[in-house]
Amino acid sequence: MKLKCVYIIILIFTVYSGVVAAIPEGLKFKNIREHVPENYQISFRKASGYLKKDQYYQARKIYSDLIGQYQNFYLFWGYAHSEWKIGNYNSARALYFKAYEKNDSSYSFLKDYADFLDQIETDWVVVERLARSLYAMRPDESTLLFVTGKVRDGVDEEEASRFFREMRKLYPGNSNIVVFYAILLSKMGNNEGSVSNARLAVESTDSPFQLQMIERIFANNGHFLEAARVCEKLSSIAKKSAYTYDAWAHLEFKQGHYENAAFYYKKALSSEYRISTLITLAQLYHFYLNDPGQASYYSKAALQVDRSAVDAYFILAEVNRQAGKLDKAVQYSLKQLELLPDHPHPLYYHSKLLFEMKRYHDAIPYLEKAVAISPEVHRYRLLLAKCYAGAGLVDKAEEIYQNFINEPLKDLWTEEEMLREEPPEPK
Repeated sequence: MKLKCVYIIILIFTVYSGVVAAIPEGLKFKNIREHVPENYQISFRKASGYLKKDQYYQARKIYSDLIGQYQNFYLFWGYAHSEWKIGNYNSARALYFKAYEKNDSSYSFLKDYADFLDQIETDWVVVERLARSLYAMRPDESTLLFVTGKVRDGVDEEEASRFFREMRKLYPGNSNIVVFYAILLSKMGNNEGSVSNARLAVESTDSPFQLQMIERIFANNGHFLEAARVCEKLSSIAKKSAYTYDAWAHLEFKQGHYENAAFYYKKALSSEYRISTLITLAQLYHFYLNDPGQASYYSKAALQVDRSAVDAYFILAEVNRQAGKLDKAVQYSLKQLELLPDHPHPLYYHSKLLFEMKRYHDAIPYLEKAVAISPEVHRYRLLLAKCYAGAGLVDKAEEIYQNFINEPLKDLWTEEEMLREEPPEPK
């Protein structure tokens, strides 16, 4: 929900990821016919047709019937892909691994395997092994994006750092490794190392995408002059690209020039209509330019592209809350909850709206769930106690929070105000 760009990987996922095809190219029957014995080709053709139509249960049935008679790479892969799409992740995990053991040189398979692993928790050893195979076949940003996206905070960071150092030695001329290593170091909080690697990469790359990421690293750390030089290089390479406009916009934003930032983000939107840019404009107008009309406009535009854009619902809820339209704010907050049912903060936010409307009984179930998920969060328990008391359940209020009567309830909306980011000091 923040406009902050400290964790650059969030932006990369939005800007760079594509739509996963219904059926991977390598599973289409025309591409595997010569690798399947003739007496199994009718079955494989049918299964491939079902995958193409997103009829995964029917495809799974064919693969599961065949597995006891005939085992090959494409059978394990097709079976794994079907199980993934049905939601049987444990079965899919085992089947993808078996397929990988049989063939680690099909790019279409490796990419599909990576797309699956993006959806689940997995061990770093599996991520690294797959990433090395993928990058060896096609050394582009998508593999490095996959790696940085799978790094769990505090768990895989040192191993991931080692991975990037080793990859730099294996592929010394590939600037994208240095850029994504800088992104990883930023994610780890190693800002000095991140900036140092960004400086190494800036001279060796002409990729607009990589230069955009480098600008973010410089600007996020207050190195505005270096960030401006990157923007100038972008302008000379791709003057009217979305990457260039976005980089200028981000630089203006980080310096506190919010009107200028909005100008460039609109230019970026005209160049390439991205949902990430719509959300950023909505946040910019809401948090910094005090223009609820424009904030609502861009939020609704984002929802026309993607009804699951949770940040857009948050902005719309906040715009309506601040306008005193609490009933409308509750409607948008419920949309947030539908998308993030087990995230404690949307539960807490929705409860605050209900509390402000004095709907104490209605707020209680949401707060109870938030407290169950995050019992250590002080403000969740305090607000729950206040709601219990408001609903006449004083004993329950005292049970969950002994001092709730004497402790003042500070501004309910402090967290929302804290989303406003202050520009860093230039270095």
